[in-house]
Amino acid sequence: MACLPLSLQAKDLGTYGDLWPVAEQSFLSLIKDRLGGLEKSGKLAELQQQFKDRVVEHTLRPTPVDGLRTDTVNHTGWYDPTFVVAQDLADQRGTVFARKGESINPLSRVPMTTTLYFLDADDPRQVTWMKAQKPPTLTWKVILVKGNIREASDALSARIYFDQNGHLTRQLGIEYIPARVVQDGLKLRIDSFAMEASE
Repeated sequence: MACLPLSLQAKDLGTYGDLWPVAEQSFLSLIKDRLGGLEKSGKLAELQQQFKDRVVEHTLRPTPVDGLRTDTVNHTGWYDPTFVVAQDLADQRGTVFARKGESINPLSRVPMTTTLYFLDADDPRQVTWMKAQKPPTLTWKVILVKGNIREASDALSARIYFDQNGHLTRQLGIEYIPARVVQDGLKLRIDSFAMEASE
């Protein structure tokens, strides 16, 4: 068998069966058709309005910061912003102003001249407390951890900020609200204030 010459030839055996052109709809056409149907039915406008409403709602009432609570006693804590430089830091001219391994306290170079207040604007006790505050600095900021930004701004006649994702409260180690943060020496003093137990 191994000695037999092999000759392979291809032959046209013709066409068997029916053939049709590819009739699959393109993905882009499918999307356009679906959107057209939604637009005609009025469902597209409804979905757009729902999306807009959700965006506005989240902008006015961001996700609350978890893990914070009120207490019936005052608390005081401290935050030391000193950090160790991980690598040499230089300005745009190449002049090194901080060397790797050096400990730096930013407050020794740039003091914090603003008082920060953290509160839950959904708690009327905290809104009332904030209205009675007399900041020890010329400038101050109200930072919400929960609540509606517009309503808080109207109630307190102030510009309102929000601690997005709890970044500031976690960094400062804030556990209780309402809280006030001010510079005291080369540290930040964090005072949280007692709230009467809710009925």
